[in-house]
Order: sequence, then C-alpha cells, then structure tokens
Amino acid sequence: MAENAAEGDNVRAEISALFHLQYVKDAPVKNAHIGSGVFIKRMEPEWLDDVKNQCPKVGAREKVEILSPYTHRFYYEVELQESEWGDKNLTAFEETQLILRAIILSRLVKPTSIGYDSVWIKSFYRTNGTIRHYHDQVINNLNIAFLIPGVEDWNTITEADTGVMAELWDSFQFFLDPANEPKYRRIVRATKFNEYAYAIYFPEISHPIFHAALESMICTSTLQNKAQVTQRLPQLVDFVTEQQAEWIYLTCCGFKHSAEPLMLQKKSCVGALSPSDQKRLNAVILLRQAVRELIIKALRDRSFADDLADPKLLRQKYKVYDRKGKLVS
Repeated sequence: MAENAAEGDNVRAEISALFHLQYVKDAPVKNAHIGSGVFIKRMEPEWLDDVKNQCPKVGAREKVEILSPYTHRFYYEVELQESEWGDKNLTAFEETQLILRAIILSRLVKPTSIGYDSVWIKSFYRTNGTIRHYHDQVINNLNIAFLIPGVEDWNTITEADTGVMAELWDSFQFFLDPANEPKYRRIVRATKFNEYAYAIYFPEISHPIFHAALESMICTSTLQNKAQVTQRLPQLVDFVTEQQAEWIYLTCCGFKHSAEPLMLQKKSCVGALSPSDQKRLNAVILLRQAVRELIIKALRDRSFADDLADPKLLRQKYKVYDRKGKLVS
C-alpha cells in the first residue's frame, strides 16, 4: 500500500463509530469525555469529508440511513501502527468494546436510535500531518434502535446526558469486569436484554424481551412470577403502581401466550385509542422506563445492586405474598 506510513513513523490511531443526532429543544453535545478515553464529539465537516473521500462506501451508507446525515462519533485512541495494519479494514472485536459500552450506556441514560453496530472508522494521524482512514461496514439488525414515537424519539444526547454517562461509566465497567460479572450477572443480563430489545421494531415481540430484563433483576424464582412482578416492581420503582405492574405483566402474557397485537381495537374516528389499548401502550412504555430506572439505580447505588444481585436479600427486603397471604420464597 503506497500510502502506508514509513517504517518507524509514529502515528496516532483512533477507532470511531459514526451516527446521527438531531437538534431538538436542547442542542446535542459538542465534545465530551465519557470515560476510559472514550469521547463523544460532533464531527468537523472537513474530517467527515476526508473520511468519505478515502472511504466512498461511508458516503453511500449515509445516503440510505434512516437517520442521516452523520453528525457525531464515539471515538477513542488505540495503540496500533499503520504499517502493521496493511490493507485490512475490519475492526477487531476487542477494539470496539469500549465504544459499544458507551452506546449501551447512552441508551440507558436516554433512548436514542444510535445503532449498536455502526459504521466503524479506523484513523491514523501521521507525524507529517496526513491522515489515513479505513472503514468497516457492519450490516445487521443492530444498525438502528427502534423507539416509541412521541415518547422516546427525541434522538439526541446533550451535555447534561454526557454528564450522567460520565458519572455512571466506572460503575458500568465494574459490573462488566470478568471478575465482578458473575456476582452481578442478573443486572448484566438485564442490560443485554434491554439493549437487544431495542433492535426489534414490533412492541409485541420486544415487550417480552424487556420483560425478561425486568425478571432477570427482580424475580428470585420461577414460582409465583406474576406476584413477584406485580408486587415487587412497585416497591423498587416509585412511578409504577401495583395496578400498572399488573398491566405490564398481563400485556406480556397476551403477547407471549396468545399472540395478541399491540392494539386490540380500532382507533376512533379522531385517531384516539380505546382506554384498554391506551393501557396496553402505557404498559409497554412503563416497562421500558422501569428497566432503565432499575439498571441506572443499580449503577449509582452499589448496595441496591447487591440487593438485586442476591435473590435471598431481594426476598428479605422486598417481600412478596401469594393469594393466601403466604410469603413467597
């Protein structure tokens, strides 16, 4: 490759994931450090143009994105030498992990359509001032997250959001550390369920996966599942009542066991939902909010995370009773 750095030439290397953020009431972040050397940054037009010129498929991909143009990137520096990289343009699995974690954490703080797998750019900044970009096109169902219109579709990350991400970053890394993951597997598993559920467009299918995320954290056995969801969730999340928790549970049962659609009745002539269908939609929305709230609360409060991680502690502190008033074990 003619443009390779000369032997011994020092280069700075970056891994970037490109995505779109929109301007709403609050402008999206310009530049912020999330943690572990990972930044979110609004891209300079010159930098993005240079990427597109060197990697034409990036511009082509941008034209077919549901959300475009590309405005921001997550990025961090890596220890690589361009002379060792050669003609490869695939981003190694290990090299993407910090950015993928940043994407997951951003969606916990505020749901966005940022894809879990995005357009990956590997950039080499040479000492002579030139820059060389390589790209990796990942095409799969994780290229975009699907949000509930009118509820989760603001699709931006503000300076305040990045402040929360930075606050939670070290705790998030702690849970994912191989030494700690076994203890906090219930929370980690819920986080994975939550992330992958956003890649599913249809609420009838994604809702049971969000529900699995909830059960991973608050259920201590397979027995008396309904009682655990309807009684324990309101104890853990103050914006969900026991009646609403029951709607969350029953809506999941309808989707999972009876193949029900999201809406059981036709809209009125003015487009309004029936009261029962509005409850179903509210159940879908509340479940997503509750799962995110529980995970973030666990990230902020290690003692709360310890409660969720230990079924015995969970049963003792957040008691559940069967229909006969007997304590559920």
